[in-house]
Parts: sequence; C-alpha cells; structure tokens
Amino acid sequence: MGLPESGDVNVRSSTLQVANPDTVEARARIAHSNEELVLAEAALHGERMVVWIRFALIVFMNVSQGLVRSLSGLPMDSISGLVNLAYILFAIAIWALLRGAVPNPLLSKIVPSLVSVVDFAFPVIMATRAAELGPQTHLEVTVAHCALLLTFSIVRMGLMQVVISTVMACGVFVFIAVWLNLFTATFGSFVLGIYVTLGLLIGHTSRRVHKMFVDLRRRDNLSRFLPRQLVDRVMQMDEALEPTQRVVTVLFSDIRDFTALSENRPPREILEFLDEYFSNMSQIVNAHDGIVNKFIGDGMLAFWGVPNELPNHAELSTRAALEMRTKLEEMNGRWQREGKKPVRVGIGIHTGVVAAGMLGGADQHEYSVIGDAVNLASRVEGLTKNHGVDILITEDTFRAIGEGFSCRRVGEEQVKGREKPVVVYALLGLTSR
Repeated sequence: MGLPESGDVNVRSSTLQVANPDTVEARARIAHSNEELVLAEAALHGERMVVWIRFALIVFMNVSQGLVRSLSGLPMDSISGLVNLAYILFAIAIWALLRGAVPNPLLSKIVPSLVSVVDFAFPVIMATRAAELGPQTHLEVTVAHCALLLTFSIVRMGLMQVVISTVMACGVFVFIAVWLNLFTATFGSFVLGIYVTLGLLIGHTSRRVHKMFVDLRRRDNLSRFLPRQLVDRVMQMDEALEPTQRVVTVLFSDIRDFTALSENRPPREILEFLDEYFSNMSQIVNAHDGIVNKFIGDGMLAFWGVPNELPNHAELSTRAALEMRTKLEEMNGRWQREGKKPVRVGIGIHTGVVAAGMLGGADQHEYSVIGDAVNLASRVEGLTKNHGVDILITEDTFRAIGEGFSCRRVGEEQVKGREKPVVVYALLGLTSR
C-alpha cells in the first residue's frame, strides 16, 4: 500500500512558499478565540463563587452591625437600611443573571468591572452614614472590606480586573479616611502599600494562570501530532512549526496482505488488532525521537528531522525499523499461541528533502511533510515484496547511517516519478563493534 498517485510532489526550489496564508491566519484566530473562551468560562465560574462570598459578607455585616447598634443603643439609620436593601437586591440580581449565563469573552471583561464599581460603592455610602458608630471603628471596617473586595479579582481571570480593583480599593480608603479626618501619612502609606502589594501579587497570579491555560491548550494541540518528549522543546521555540524545507528521513510501513487477513474477521477484532499494532510501533518511533505523522489504513508514515533538527535522523530511523521488526516477531509469537495468523510488514526508508509545516484548514489541521522523499519512501516499501525482505533503505539513507548497520545491496529499481533508478539495500541488523 502506497501514497496516492495524486499526492506526488517534487520539491526542487530552495524557497518554500506557503500555499494559502489565510488558513494559517484562520487557525491563529480560532486558537485565540478558543483560548479566550476557556478563560471566559473560568471567569464565569469565578464570578459565581464571588456571588456566594458576597451573600456571606452581607449576612455577616448585617449581623455584626446590628449587634453593634443594639449594644450601643443606637437607632437604625433609614438611609443605610435602604442602601443595604438595595445591595441585597443587587446581589440577588447578579446571582439570577449568572445562573443561566454562558461564557462570553467580551462580557467576562466588562461585567466584573461594572460589578466591582457597585461593590466598592457600598462601603463608601455605608461609611458616610455610620459616623455615629465611631470614625476609627468604621475606618478599620472599610480597610478590611476593601481588602476583601480586592481579593475578588483573583477568580475573575483578567489583569484589567486586578488593576481596577486595586485603584478603587486605594481610592475608597483615601476618600473615607479623609472624610472621617483620620488620614495620616504613616497609616495611609501603610494601607495603600498593602493594597498595591496585594494587587501586584494577584496580578502576577492572574498572568501565571492565564499563561497556564494557554500553555495547556497549546500542549494539548501539539501532543496530537508530536511525541511528548518534543512538545516542551517546541513550545519554547515560537518558530518551530513555521514552514520549512529540510533534509529528513521518512519511514513508511505497511501490513502485507491486510485485505485477505481481515476479510473474515469482525470489525471489532480488526480495530483491536490495528490499535495494538499501531500503539506498539508508534511507541518505538517516538522512543527514537521520530514523529508518527499519520496512519493510512494499515500503513504508517513517520519521519525524523522536523520540526526539531536531528543530525543523526537517518540512524535513528533505521534503529527504529530494526526495533519494529523485533517487536513484530514478539507479537507474532503471541498471536500464533492464541491461534491467530502471523503478520508480515514491509518498511521503506528514504532520506531526502521535504517541505514541512502545518497543513489543512482552520477547523482541522496537522503538522505534516510533503515532497519526493515521502513518495519515494512509499515506493521503496512496495519494493520489499519484490525482493522478499521486510526492510529496504535507499542509497541516500545507506550513506547517511554510516557504520554500525549490516546491509545488503539488492539492486537498482526504476520507480515512478524518478528518471534514474533507485539503489536499494536490505537492512539486515546491527553489526558488532
């Protein structure tokens, strides 16, 4: 089984052209939109947490202030009571709105800011109406109240919310302290310093959490087509997935006579067999710093040398092929003991120039390689049947692997798409050094 004839591509130019930059831009836009949506969902969850903290704060303030007034023999202030009632209704309204809310990136930035204005307005009004309780006492309550409101920005997932809350906390404190004639340089600088420090810590945490969300999503996307050991390296290289043209080694493997092998088996058994087979072969490729690009029916395409450069990519690919052979022998032994037929596999390896980069549209894409080297690896795999061997490598790969491998020249073959015959070698194993 080989690649489709229509997939043949010759890479002869030294400059790689991106066929359709719009798809790259569209992928970037969708990725950014998805990230914003994830952050909006987290912010919505955080705002719902704030709702219950706000309710608890209202209950505590009403109980404590009512107790203080009762012990002091002070009457209830009607205006304070109305403000308190309005704030309770506001808290209930926010709770009702958030119950059926869905994540919205724009609203997640605007709504918390507006809600914060009301939250900070409440202690301002209450402080100006409660002077009879003692200025010093209420200033201390306001300081604590503003600090608590500032911490709300922790769960709102936005640096702008932290800045707004910090500015309002400082502003409310200064206003109330001046209103009550209690502002001093020593006390004022201490409280403002605490607010600014708290804002900086919350802002730093917010940025780290934002980066964590973005990195987790990017890591998840990269893990779909890159081995785990390469994901961290690629994430540190912004240009790692940019279109490039490079000499790499391509491996194409295919199960022999798979149609006849599977025609009398139920679909579930076929899928379980392929799942086990591909899982083992993929692990071997990944363990040798290769990338499994795709499964094509019962075939597998893997490559070495992109997106990260590997000076010994040819050697790594041939070692992987030999380990795949050993693993298949082990699997065949077990299958035979279970009364199943053994499986034969053909592997073709070629070292040559490819164009590598992200392919596909905005909705579905993958990192892939295209070019003559890919097509030739598929053709060489097909030649394994003619020569009765399981692994064939081209002369380009043979020259690149150097010593340490036992190979046998099996001849020259004329393959489609090539003017000159291709010299192929059977890969026998490792030589003792």
